[in-house]
Amino acid sequence: MAELDAGPIIDRMQTVVGVRTDIALGAFFGHGSSTVSGWRSRNKVPYEECVILAKRKGVSLDWLIHGLGDPAADLSRHRVGEEAGGDERMQRLHQFLDHWAATRTDDDRVWLEMQLARAVPEYAEWVAARAKSG
Repeated sequence: MAELDAGPIIDRMQTVVGVRTDIALGAFFGHGSSTVSGWRSRNKVPYEECVILAKRKGVSLDWLIHGLGDPAADLSRHRVGEEAGGDERMQRLHQFLDHWAATRTDDDRVWLEMQLARAVPEYAEWVAARAKSG
């Protein structure tokens, strides 16, 4: 089996997340600033992160890892407008949350979720229900 080139895979991951730098991609996954550049320099395909991204963003692993298929079709499932049902306010919220996740630390993400749970009791109930079911 031929060895995969990690660079294009990481580039596709950045496209899906909507970031341009290795540092921002690492932050999206809660990694340190040099993690992604380390993947590139060692030509290490981040399989675990690919699976996480495929699940979270609804992107095909075939496209993400091998570049197979129509990226526009795969990425259309990831587009904020479609996830938000066309509601401009929901699109803004999705965009902000994606930006926050890509540019903030894990502690910041925890803080934001705590603020949301305090401000929106239904969110806290929804999180609790999901934790029980899965």
